[in-house]
Order: sequence, then structure tokens, then C-alpha cells
Amino acid sequence: MIKKFLLVPLALSVLSACGGGGSSESEPSGGQVLGSVVADAYLFDDKALARVNSRRGSNYSAENGEQGEAELDTWHVCGDAYNSLVNPSLYNQDYNNDGVADTNLTDDKGNLYFNIDLNGDKLTELNILTSREGIYLNVDMTCDAKADINIDKDFDGISDLNIDVDGDMVADRLIDIDGDGEPDFSYTDSDGVSLAGVKVLLQGKYGEFETITDDNGKFSFERIPTGSYTLKADDVALDGSNIWTRTIVEIEEFDDSIGAFRMHQDPIITQVNVNNESHQKGFWQDFSWYSSDIETEYAVGDSVWVEVTVEDPNNRPVVGKFNVDSDLGTEEVVTGSGVYQYQHTITAKDADEYMVSIMAELSNDDGFFGLNGMTDVMFGAQFMMADYVETEELEVETVTVGEEVFNNPPDSTYMQVEVQKPIAIDGSVQIDIEVTGPDERITEFHVVGRKDSTAELPKGDSFLFEADSAYPHYTYEIQYLTYNDFLNEREEVYIRIPLDTQLKPAMVDNLLIDGVVATDVMARVGHTYQLKALYSDPQNDVVQCRFEKGGNHSALDSVISDWGVCEVGYTFKEEDAVEQFNIRVNIRNSDGIVTWDYYDDLETYDVSVTK
Repeated sequence: MIKKFLLVPLALSVLSACGGGGSSESEPSGGQVLGSVVADAYLFDDKALARVNSRRGSNYSAENGEQGEAELDTWHVCGDAYNSLVNPSLYNQDYNNDGVADTNLTDDKGNLYFNIDLNGDKLTELNILTSREGIYLNVDMTCDAKADINIDKDFDGISDLNIDVDGDMVADRLIDIDGDGEPDFSYTDSDGVSLAGVKVLLQGKYGEFETITDDNGKFSFERIPTGSYTLKADDVALDGSNIWTRTIVEIEEFDDSIGAFRMHQDPIITQVNVNNESHQKGFWQDFSWYSSDIETEYAVGDSVWVEVTVEDPNNRPVVGKFNVDSDLGTEEVVTGSGVYQYQHTITAKDADEYMVSIMAELSNDDGFFGLNGMTDVMFGAQFMMADYVETEELEVETVTVGEEVFNNPPDSTYMQVEVQKPIAIDGSVQIDIEVTGPDERITEFHVVGRKDSTAELPKGDSFLFEADSAYPHYTYEIQYLTYNDFLNEREEVYIRIPLDTQLKPAMVDNLLIDGVVATDVMARVGHTYQLKALYSDPQNDVVQCRFEKGGNHSALDSVISDWGVCEVGYTFKEEDAVEQFNIRVNIRNSDGIVTWDYYDDLETYDVSVTK
């Protein structure tokens, strides 16, 4: 079974190697080449590796018998089968005299669960289990008193062979490279796995050189002529899958190590043909091509195509998903192995941009996504447009509200306008926006709190704002938008116009739960508490409150109490006991003027809730 997602991305890089002296075809000089072979962490699953490494030196005991009855039932895998294999005198031994059995724990019938001492040496050989989440060691799945998975051969608390990465009690990756039953890797600080006994080849102009990695995954070549080589390492894991890599290295005239040489199982791109204008060979997981590299541009009606050759180490089918960036709604899926082709005819819409891109994601079906957690291989070919005409830049220059003029800073796409002269509750004011840019653009004015929400939005760059078209606000807010492409190129202006009034809004000061500040309370599910909003109202008006639930709480049934009194009783529910839970307090007074839609003020208070 293979873990079906990948959290450790892989980028296959070009590594530098070393050599020494000058070179010629007749007498090439050379030097020692050093390196190590490391399998990428995602072959094992990074979470599993992190858990194993975090337990180095940990005490893998029975945790003083802290497992609950339900968990014991889960791990009762053999039962009476062990009664004939273990001397009854070894059952439930308390070696440290703390009153808790350390090995051979049984149920009332003597059926063994975990920590089984088969030979009476006071060391547990099988079924070592802790109450902590993580990888379990020495689990006997066949009830023959022999460890089947997660073998800890030296009892140091680190799994040496047969890693169960997803905890389903099935060995997922059996990294025994030479098949001798001994583990061929050790854990490293580089989040990888050093591989021993792997054949490493250097192939180039001066022939082929071969060596084998040592117990620590290290390898060396004593004298290699300077030049370009393909560095290869191939082997087969015990589960039958190939782990391999191919990388180009350059042996130069100075001494250096090539460092960690990472093996992997992902497909790679080995050849690219673009329009028969560009042919490239190499080893890539993330490939990009630009027509500017060959100084070629393309026009509407031109046909552009790509041909990608993909190699997979285990000859698995590779799925290629191609699309054109200007038309993300269409995607062509190609399945197979070997060569993948995609063709596109450039449209007038494509020419609106300075280039059109053919993009591809290619992955095999092994469940690992080695490049970025979502795909194994990325490909992109960018074709420059010959008839692209850059549009005039869109920019707001000035905003005029009545007699007040506001200048927009250069290259600013967002402008905040604070009008100084108030507007009467039944007054009006002219708004004019000066914009430079293309004439064919969309413009809209939005007024917060419009009375007629179904009326068509005002268009154009001028707008006569009439205050009685909106519900009375202490400060009216008007938003102006103009854009060609809303997501990529737009200008926004927020205009705030104060109301000509001496009236003031009510403000939330705090929230009390049974007389205690809400953030200091631990509320219990099923208990009823009094929620009380503290507030300030300088006008001494009639004040209303609305209480709502928020945070991680579901939006359904979120209202505790609608507009009314500012002190209500509430019985906390089980769904309130979430990691982030809060209560929102909305408040307004009776002067008929609000700050936003229907309230004067809003505050949110985090509340801790326990079951």
C-alpha cells in the first residue's frame, strides 16, 4: 500500500562534480569524485520519517499499561496462539517492582496483547506498542512469534526495516536493496535515506566507470577524466519497484564533491520538440521553454505544437494533462508511455496577451507526486505574440467631490478619499473621476446601504450622490470601480462622506458571561449562562443588541438572539466546543443612523467551550 499524497517536493537538479588537471582526448587528466546516494524522503512518507526520527532514544515500553480496554482489543492480534509459545511463568512480569506488568501483558484468559518476552531475557521481542501516536515496532501479524513488520533489530527504538508508513499494519516500503534480509539504509539529517550496496555508473566521452556505495551510502571514483558525464544509479527495492536517477554532472579541473545524489521513482522529461524549431535533450521535472530564446514570434492563425518524451523508471502509464493558459476551460488528457503531443491554433483572444502558453502536468499512477505535492512533472512552452499591442495603462488621476479635489498617487490602484464637507441627510453632492486609459472599460459606483438594492448600478465616471437614496449613515461610503480585467487590472476608489449631524453611534465596550469578561470564561456544554453586552451611548437613546456565534462554528443556526435586549440567556451546545469559537455582539441605538448596513458597532469575543 502506498501513501496517497506527498508533502516533500522533489526538484531534480544539475549537480557539479570534480576532477583534476587539464584534459585532452589522448591523455585526459582526472581526480577523485566523491558523493553519496540518498533516496528521497517521499519514498517513505515524510510524516512517518519525522515520527520515527523524533523517537530516537525514546523508551518503547508499555507506557506503564496506560492503554485503554478498547485499544487493547484493537491490538489483540494473536490471542491463545501465543499460549503455546511462551512459558506461562513469563506472563505479566513486573521487572521494576512498580506494581505494573512490564512485559507479556495478558487479559483475564492469558491472551497476550503486547510487549512479549519470548525467551525470558527481560527484553520484549514482539508487539512493542506505546500510547503515543507513531510507528509501532516488531509487530507479529502471522502469530508465529516472529516479527513481520517494523523490525527494530538493535532495540534502539528506531525501525530498521519494513516501514509501515500509514499505520494500517501493512508494510509499505521494504527498502532492502540487495535482498539479503538486512536493511540497506540509515536515517540521515537531510530528511533522506542513505542507500548502501547501490551500483553507481559514470558514463561519458572516456567510457564507463563503476563503483558501489558503502554501508553509509558513500561512493568514490579515484581518477575520472574531466568532461561531461551521465551519473546513474539503479536498483530494485524489495517491493519490486525501481528506484533510480539520471543526472548530468560536469567533472572539472578542481577538487570538489558532488554531494548527496538523490534517487527517486518519478517520471522525467528526457526530450522536448517544439514546432520542429527547438529540439532539447536532458533530464527535467520542471521544464520551461520560451520562443524568445530562438527570437521567434507567432501570429493569429499560426499552429503551435509540442512533443514531450517522458521516461518512467517502472514503465508505468503516465497521464499528461495539457491546456492553454488563455482557455483554462479546456483540458486534453493523454494517457500512455513515451511521447505526448499537443497542438493549438492561436486565436485573436490569445493575441490580447504578449504570449500564449501550452502547459502540461504529467504523473504516473504510484500515488506519489514528487515535484510539488500535486504532480510529478511540469512542462510549459511560451509562444510570444507578433501582433500583440500593449493596451494603454488604466489609472485614476483625480477624484472631485463637490468642491474638494483629491489627487491619486502615481501607480496606485487603490485610493481612499476622506471628504471634509458633510452632506445633509437629504442633500446631494457631485462626484467626478478623471481616468486615463482605454475607452472600452467597465465602470461602476456602489453605495453601501442603498434603499433600492435592485436598482441598476450607476455607470460612467460621474455620479450625483443623493443622500436620501441610502439609509442614513454617520459616514456614507461609496465605492468606484473601473476595469478591463477585474482580476488583473482594475482601479478602486473608496469615498467616505460624513453626515451633517451631531448624533453619535453606540459603541460596544465588552461582553460579560455570568458577570465575567467573556475571554476569561471556560463555558461548559449543556450549561446556561447570561450574556451581557456593555456599551457606551452618549445620546442616552434606546439601545438594541444582536448576539451571533462565529469562529469555527457552522454558519447554520448562528444567531443566539436577534435585535432586542442586551442581556440574554444561552445554553452552550456540543457544536460550540470547537477549537476557535467566538460570540459577535452587534449594537445600534434608536436615532435611525448606522455605520454599516444595520448596526452602529460590532465586536467579536473569543470564548472557550468544553464538553
